[in-house]
Amino acid sequence: MSPTMEIVRPHQTVLILQGGGALGAYQGGVFEALHDAGKDPDWVIGTSIGSINAALIAGNRPARRLEHLYEFWARMGQGHFDLPGEASLGDGLASLFGPWRALATMTAGLPNFFAPRWWQGFCAGLTVPPASAGIYDTTPLRRTLEELVDFDYLKHSPIRLSVGAVDVESGQIRYFDSRLEAIGPEHIMASGALPPAFAPVAIDGRHYWDGGIHSNTPLEHMLRDNPRRHSLCFLATLWPLADTAPTTLADVLRRAKELRYASRADTLLGLEQELHRLRHSVSLLAERLPEAARADAEVAEAIRLGCRSTYHVVRLQAPRLEREDQAKDIDFAPARVRERWRAGCRDAQRALAARPWEEPVAAEEGVVLHDFGPAADASPAGTPQEPGVAARNTGIPTL
Repeated sequence: MSPTMEIVRPHQTVLILQGGGALGAYQGGVFEALHDAGKDPDWVIGTSIGSINAALIAGNRPARRLEHLYEFWARMGQGHFDLPGEASLGDGLASLFGPWRALATMTAGLPNFFAPRWWQGFCAGLTVPPASAGIYDTTPLRRTLEELVDFDYLKHSPIRLSVGAVDVESGQIRYFDSRLEAIGPEHIMASGALPPAFAPVAIDGRHYWDGGIHSNTPLEHMLRDNPRRHSLCFLATLWPLADTAPTTLADVLRRAKELRYASRADTLLGLEQELHRLRHSVSLLAERLPEAARADAEVAEAIRLGCRSTYHVVRLQAPRLEREDQAKDIDFAPARVRERWRAGCRDAQRALAARPWEEPVAAEEGVVLHDFGPAADASPAGTPQEPGVAARNTGIPTL
C-alpha cells in the first residue's frame, strides 16, 4: 500500500548556524537572502561563530539586523594583514597568501575580536585563574558585541535565541535560551570560547567552552524542544563532509579539521529521521486504537511518546574555496569574506526559489531533508548583492 502523502505547513522558521570562525561569513549571506525574501527566522540557534551571527540577528530590530551583520564582518576584516603586492591581486591569486595571513592573525590577533597574551607562550605550566587560561584575550570581542547587539532588545525580541556551550567541569552541553533566561555578551562569548585559544567563560559559578567541542551542529536542540511544532529549518553548515583522499600533508591537516567539525551531522540527521519516523508511527497506531485501549494507563504513556510534527530541514553547505588550507577558519581577509557571503546568498536564494517544503511528504516522515550543496555556477544570473553593495547606499562599512 502506498504511503499517505500530505502537505505540512510550517508553524515556525528556524535558522541553525554551525561554528567555523571566518567561514561564518557564509551564514551572513544566508540570512541576507532570507531577510530580503521577508523570511526572517522565528528562532536562531548557534554555536561558536554561529552564536555571534545568531545574536546579531536576534538582538537587533528588523531594520538593523543586516546592517549590524555587515558591520561585524567588516570589523573582522580590519585586522587583515596585507602582504606586499597582495592588494593588486585578484581574489584567486590573493588566496596564495593564506598561510601568511593565518600566521599574522595568530601572532597579532584581530583588533575587534582577540589579542594575544604573549606571556602564555612561555608559561604554559603556570597556574592561572580560569579566565586567563587561554592564549588570547577576548575583551575586544566583548566590546564588539556590546556595540552591535542590543541585549536589552534581546530580552523581548520576537526572535528566540539559543546558543550552545560546554560546561567545562561536567562535560555536558548546555543551551542558553532567551525564552528561559536573559542572554548577555558572556553567553555568546562562552559559546565561542574555543580552547586553547580562548579561556572558559564563567556564568553563574560554572565555566563554559565553545559548544562545538560537544556538538558543532546544534540541530538536536530544535528537535528536543517542547511542545514540538511543524518547522522549516535552514541549516547553514560550514564544514564539508565529502572530499577526495588527501595527497599532501596540507590536505591531511585541512581534511582532518573538516571532519572533526562537521560534527557527524549526517549521522545525527539519520538517527533523528528514524526516531521521528517511530514517533509518527506511534501516533498513527494510536489513532487506530479503540477508545477503551487508549484509556489504559500504560497505553496512554506509550502514546505520549508519539508526535505528528514535521521538520523540513534545508541543508545549505558552504563551498570550499580555491587553495583553502587548515587555517581557513581564521582567514578573515575581506576577499574571502566576500566569496563566502556571496555563496551563502546564492545557495539560500536557490532554496527559496525551489520551496521544497511545500511538496507533499509521507505521513510517517518526521524529519525531511532537502540538500542544497554549493552552486555549480559561481556567478549565476540574478546573483544577490555582495555584502557592501547595500552598505554603500546606507553608510554601512564596505567589506
